[in-house]
Amino acid sequence: MLRRAPTTLSITSEDVAAYEDRREREALIAAQHEQQRIQQQQQQQQRQGGQEGGHAMEDVQASPEATRRARDERIGVSRRR
Repeated sequence: MLRRAPTTLSITSEDVAAYEDRREREALIAAQHEQQRIQQQQQQQQRQGGQEGGHAMEDVQASPEATRRARDERIGVSRRR
């Protein structure tokens, strides 16, 4: 078996700077993707909440008596008859 002399690697300051720049770009891209994911989740939750809330409001608006009762319950007015 033949032996070769060990290879010597040298890292320059430019190599380090290029590596740090690449890592910074990757971190920035990852942060942007995370922000987009969070925004999409929030939009989805708003759409779902809007649909559910819309049905609840339609039910309350259907009857003036139900609206008055809901308001009275919210403010703590007891029914006296």
